[in-house]
Amino acid sequence: MQLRQLWLTDFRSYPSAELTFAPGLTALLGANGQGKTNVMEAVGYLATLSSFRGAPNDALVRAGAPMAIVRAEGEREGR
Repeated sequence: MQLRQLWLTDFRSYPSAELTFAPGLTALLGANGQGKTNVMEAVGYLATLSSFRGAPNDALVRAGAPMAIVRAEGEREGR
């Protein structure tokens, strides 16, 4: 399965984000506190419906927001 796009709304530190991934290896680069682990947590949440950090679901919602949305688009064997 190849992850093509990831959309985040009020997930952790992201009020709104849309990420597009090209085929092949993807690296997330940035300074400390920029949200790299939050992106990885969102991808992991889609796969397991839980946080690899062990955080409860309400901790994944950005402060002050009523809910978070994590949505993705993927491709498997060209489909």
